[in-house]
Amino acid sequence: MNMMEMGEVVAYLLRYRTAERVPSGGRKRRAAREGQLSERDVCALIDDAQENEREALRDFLAGQGLRLKAFESGDYPGIAPGSRLFALLPDPEMEQPPLYTREPVFEALKLRQESRAELALWYLQLWLLLHTLIYTRLNRALSDVSRYQEATFVTRELVELVREQLETLRGLGERAPANSRVLLDERGEDIPRRVKAFIDLLSRAGHLETVREAADEDVWQQTLLGALEAEQIGVHHLTHLIELTSLDNVDPDLEEVSAADEVSVDEIAAEEASTDEPESENENASHAADMFDSPSEENTSESTDENAEEERR
Repeated sequence: MNMMEMGEVVAYLLRYRTAERVPSGGRKRRAAREGQLSERDVCALIDDAQENEREALRDFLAGQGLRLKAFESGDYPGIAPGSRLFALLPDPEMEQPPLYTREPVFEALKLRQESRAELALWYLQLWLLLHTLIYTRLNRALSDVSRYQEATFVTRELVELVREQLETLRGLGERAPANSRVLLDERGEDIPRRVKAFIDLLSRAGHLETVREAADEDVWQQTLLGALEAEQIGVHHLTHLIELTSLDNVDPDLEEVSAADEVSVDEIAAEEASTDEPESENENASHAADMFDSPSEENTSESTDENAEEERR
């Protein structure tokens, strides 16, 4: 893999986040197009890379807070037999890059002249309610990565959950957090439009995919990539949006609010984390072939002992 090929591999992974030797779920292998390698070529280049080339790729990705993980068919359900799935994931030990910058969020969710703080609140609200559907109602912890295929829903369910949440807020009256009252200004088809835009964003990010149709509705499912990122980094990639909901960014026409009124995604994440017992899933993660992680001293010593034993034989 020369430097140009490495750049093309990285460009492909930044666009699609995953590459599979044998695509799962009936998906067709992504073909080459102008300025982009085919999925087959990306997998072949990674598989055939020499150790020094892998080290260079690992260092390049680490500089962006990313790492490349390889999963075999036995690691998680949904990976075809004999296949290998490469996933570009944020490194949980480094500062988290955002899933995407603010602008795509603002452009997708904006319907009128909402402020950035309002749009950030909408995204965070939708994100939390989606996780209610694919985690809470399944009694599923963030560490239950292997249950990602159970995490299905239709758009209508998320729309109804948003409406229920807004009715709850409305019922609080003056007790509702002031910076959340902007969510109550919805009218007509605003909610379905925002929900559709939100789902499209997560689909483009590789976190959701359609798996079938039911009664003329698309059934959405969390992807393995989405489940892996939820387990490893939780809400931390949303920091750049959470910052916008601070008091300094609230619409000045709203009442003054106390710090207790702010959207506290971290508290919700802490509650979810308290129910996580990630031992079983971490076993899967440890078995994943991370071709681009530097070997630890412990592993190096173990492999050295094994090599010595082989030589004696």
